This record gives sequence, structure tokens and C-alpha cells, in this order.
Amino acid sequence: MSGHSKWSTIKHAKGINDAKRGKIFSRLSKTIAIAVREGGSDSPEFNPKLRLMIEKARAENMPKENIARAIDKGAGRIEGASYEEITYEGFGPGKVAMMVECVTDNKNRTNSEIKSAFEKNEGVFGSVGSTSYFFAKKGIVKIKLPEDKDIEEIQLELIDLGAEDFQNDNQAELTVITEANGTHSVAQNIEKAGYTILDTDVIMVPSSYINLEEKAYERFMHFLEIVDDQDDVQRIFHNAQKN
Repeated sequence: MSGHSKWSTIKHAKGINDAKRGKIFSRLSKTIAIAVREGGSDSPEFNPKLRLMIEKARAENMPKENIARAIDKGAGRIEGASYEEITYEGFGPGKVAMMVECVTDNKNRTNSEIKSAFEKNEGVFGSVGSTSYFFAKKGIVKIKLPEDKDIEEIQLELIDLGAEDFQNDNQAELTVITEANGTHSVAQNIEKAGYTILDTDVIMVPSSYINLEEKAYERFMHFLEIVDDQDDVQRIFHNAQKN
């Protein structure tokens, strides 16, 4: 069993502030609508992906009416744009491998915007498969650590419930790593065992990392912000780490 890992650094997410909150809600609305359509149900009880998206929306303090409206759009009860998910691959400054997850109602527009963001800012816009082999899809389940149990005892119990690996975030929380397809069932098993679930997600985990010195890392982070500012971008995964 491993302890601390670097996996917490690979997912770039926007910080929440008033200026960006509307954009975050817009992103969540799109993913909720897609989850309804692809999952074949507007009930989180029967649609694990929808349940995950609703949990994320609540964690971001998204209003209930916004969540309900997004579900209605996905179910076709409200007219609106039809969204689809698409992932772009490429390299940032310092030869950092990247995967950019987008949700769009116009693939040509999004393709043009992401390509331009890469090529005008020291990046290389790649074809399908150019960076995906650097990553593996994994599920994560973040739990609150009970105060009355030893960490090794907890990890042994969680392994029996489907955990593959662990990341010790701090003394109060533990992140369980599992197979992506089993994230929902593992989370259910952990919850039934009496643990408090703080978050669940499916992420892309690098198989190796690019070590960057401080200035190179800052240049890459600036590039990352430019790509992330594109309207259709949902999440970005990369394999950069600061030396």
C-alpha cells in the first residue's frame, strides 16, 4: 500500500471566485445534460454518471434550479443545444503531455479554438493517440478518515471493498484509487461500510512525469491557463511537476 502520491497535482481545475462562478455552472450544466442523455435516465439512482455530476454541482454550490434545468435539457423536456464530449491531445511548453476534455455543441469551432490556443502559445496540437498513451483512466473516491481507526486498518478494509491504491491528502482525508469503471460501485461499498464520502471522480493518471524547473513550470502554467480559458474546456490533465 502506498501513501502520498503526486496524483493530486495532475488535474488542473479553476479556483472558484465570483468572476468565474457563472462559467463553472455553465460547464456543469453541459456535463449534467450529457450524463442524462448518455446514461439513459434522468434519475441519479439509476444513472451513476449523473449522480457523480450532481454531487460535483452541489459541491460547487450550484443552485438546485440550475441542476434541475440541466437535467430537463438532457432529458429533452427543454429545448436547447445538443452537447457532446470530445478530448484533444497535445504537448505544452517543456514537452508536457496534455489531455483537454471539452463539451461542445460545435466540434469545428472547438477544434479551431483549442488548436489556436496551442499553436499560438508554444504548444503542439496533437492528433488522436499522440498523448493518451501517457495516461491511464482511474476512479478516485475521497473519504473522511474516522478518528477511531488506524490508517493501515482502514486501508486493509478498503482494499477488500475495491481499492487499488491510496493517496494520503492530510490527516483528515484519504483518497482511494480504483478502476474507472468501478468507481460508483466502490464508492457505494465504502459508503455502506460506514465511511463518509467527500468526493468521487474519474481522472487521467500519468504513467510518467516531466520535471520542470521553476521558470519552465511557470511558463507551462501560464500556457495551461490560456487553454483552460477556452469556453468549451471542462478539464485538463497533464504530466508536469515542479522540480
